[in-house]
Amino acid sequence: MTLNATLAVPRALLSSEWTKLRSVRSTYWTLAVAAFATVATAILVCYSVTGYWIRLDPSQQATFDPVRASFNGFAVGQLAIGALGVLIISSEHTTGLIRTTFAAVPHRRAVLAAKAAVLGVLAIVVGEAIAFASFFAGQWVLRPTHVELGLGDPGVLGAVSAAGLYMLVVALVGLGIGALIRHTAGALSALFALLFLLPEIVHALPSPWDTRIGSYMMMDAGAQMTSLRPDPGLLSPTWSAVVLVGYAVVALAAAAWLITRRDA
Repeated sequence: MTLNATLAVPRALLSSEWTKLRSVRSTYWTLAVAAFATVATAILVCYSVTGYWIRLDPSQQATFDPVRASFNGFAVGQLAIGALGVLIISSEHTTGLIRTTFAAVPHRRAVLAAKAAVLGVLAIVVGEAIAFASFFAGQWVLRPTHVELGLGDPGVLGAVSAAGLYMLVVALVGLGIGALIRHTAGALSALFALLFLLPEIVHALPSPWDTRIGSYMMMDAGAQMTSLRPDPGLLSPTWSAVVLVGYAVVALAAAAWLITRRDA
């Protein structure tokens, strides 16, 4: 087989996965929900801050993090973009299309890698767009308090960029869970439990276990990465980023291991 023929296989596979992803309405709906929920929540939260700002004492005003306020909506938007990661593979299992896909491309891990690549590019582009839109919307609403920040302020650009990367991680974790469970409702339930239910259980633990274990929860790690004033009781932003990458690596590695060990 020539080099051109060898390279044509992954190119064709990537093209096929991109076609499947953009040809279904669920892709556009989930991305629209992620964008709207995240930006709208940022506006509402920042608007509520302007309403009670004058009632805060000076110490509270001094420790207020305008950037973190803009990203409160990520708690909702992450579920939508994680659902897209689930659907990109679970929907094929539901319809039976996965059998056709594996018949055309017997190397199943190549299929998973192609899905991860296509999803990853889309998630990082959309995630960064949502992050910057949330930041600018939130800071515009905070203008009456005179605490709004710009991208040129220290640490702001890194925090905003990290918010987009967080969306990428959630999407890839969703893909991994979808490949492991293969059932849309079950995979979405597992994703919801990982993002919301498990942190609530951990936060209910007695001190210091609530923070020691809480440092490794996805939402807590994401909040550390996107804050100008990270919680000193949790992992640093750098180690929080490592934890988040670990979630994606473990989810995809487990999916890659299992995808060749069972029937489609």
